[in-house]
Amino acid sequence: MTAHKLFFALRPDAAVAARIAREVEAAHAARGRLARLRPSRIFHITLHFFGRFEAEPPPALVAQAVRAASTLVWPALDLSFERLESWGGPQARQHPRVLTGGQSLEAVRELRDALGECLAAHGLPISAGYEPHLTLRYDRRPEPAWPLEIAGWTASELLLLASPQGLTRHDVLARWPLQG
Repeated sequence: MTAHKLFFALRPDAAVAARIAREVEAAHAARGRLARLRPSRIFHITLHFFGRFEAEPPPALVAQAVRAASTLVWPALDLSFERLESWGGPQARQHPRVLTGGQSLEAVRELRDALGECLAAHGLPISAGYEPHLTLRYDRRPEPAWPLEIAGWTASELLLLASPQGLTRHDVLARWPLQG
């Protein structure tokens, strides 16, 4: 069986994801670098991560997560990015190269916290302080951070995703409109 990750996320549509990839590639080219991005079809911002499971996520956990998220009422939100950063400490085996931001992602942090309250109210574990970001690729070595303003999108739905490991895809298990 294939291992899976389970998480809540915001995801751009295909056109926005392709635009973000083009802008990041152009910024790299302007610095004489090659971007080497992950496929834009899997671009997303994780809000809560339940973990990695040796097989498909447990149906009871998925059902409980669906019930918890169904209680959330939240408006659509605009988001954008301000920086390109490399995460992971000196001993890390992988260094995610991510788009992140300060004020431009504050609405995402507020949604993450509200979702966390819903999950906790339903007895689910929450991933405290998960910093909103969009992972572009993984590297063996860290790279310097750059200021990089990238327009994001208006997030209009919350997704519960399962990611079968090694297949570079995300399966949508449930979705909720953001429309407060």
